[in-house]
Amino acid sequence: MNLTALFDSLSTPKHSNLLAAIPIPDYPQFRIAVDHEENPVLLLSGLNNKTVKLKNHRLKYLQVEQNKECRVTEGDKSTIQAFTLITFLSNDKELQEYFFQITETLIKSLKDDPTPLRIVEALNRFIEIFRALTDTPTKTIQGLWTELFLIENSNDPEILLSFWHNSPEEKFDFDAGEEKIEVKSTSGLERIHEFSSEQLNPPLGTQTVVASLFTRQTNSGKSIQDLMQNITSRIQDKYDLLEKMNMVVSKTLGNSLEQSVKIKFDYDVSKSSLRFYKHQDISKVEKVYIPADVSGVRYKSDLSTINPVDLSDFKMESVLFRGIAN
Repeated sequence: MNLTALFDSLSTPKHSNLLAAIPIPDYPQFRIAVDHEENPVLLLSGLNNKTVKLKNHRLKYLQVEQNKECRVTEGDKSTIQAFTLITFLSNDKELQEYFFQITETLIKSLKDDPTPLRIVEALNRFIEIFRALTDTPTKTIQGLWTELFLIENSNDPEILLSFWHNSPEEKFDFDAGEEKIEVKSTSGLERIHEFSSEQLNPPLGTQTVVASLFTRQTNSGKSIQDLMQNITSRIQDKYDLLEKMNMVVSKTLGNSLEQSVKIKFDYDVSKSSLRFYKHQDISKVEKVYIPADVSGVRYKSDLSTINPVDLSDFKMESVLFRGIAN
């Protein structure tokens, strides 16, 4: 499936009450269409108010209308039919790519069991992904990019996605209980990162590994969208994990989507600089010296004089660390 190619093959209709559409191969209930403002529209047939209830929505980027009658042209034929319409409210090509990627995951996830109930459940989760794009960003674009970079660059992205935080505000980027990974990046020339006290003083019996890398913004690098597409290509049938990735990215970007999708970082610089460090080896303020009524302690530590570790050296029963090791 390539929704971008299907969409690009359509001619923009001249009138506001028209949609030009094309069926999506192997998915007979779905069509991709374009309206007169060059907005992408996903058409879904066979879902009406008599079977299950889907609320109409009007969000910043998404409009959902159920049981909407519209005139649709497919090739030389023009018909009036009732569809569920999901309109992406932007003709910006990079934003449309973002919409198409999430939409492909939605459509593929319904192939084996496209019952009305499952469709509505999936659509409601789909809508929440776009609802999050009206919120305040929860992390810098650089921070999100480095987390996706680690997933994309890992030996097993399924493992990394499984243990990736559901909320960007969580203390560790990847948490498998006794194993934790925190990703730190810098655009400077020194391997100096800021930590919270909790990140370098994890609970007794747990091991935290810090993934440290350099980042450099460049016009010829890879964007968040590029990394998401690479991850998707490696785990195509794990729709729950792909949905999680889409949700976390939207929660993190919030209303900065339009700016964020255009920013790229040098992939080779990040890959060549990636190192891993045990939390025990990093200089820190020991928890015993922090008063019980003091919280939110943060400080910077220099990792440049510390020997990195090889994650393949960890014991074989390790799950999270083996997911990264190549």
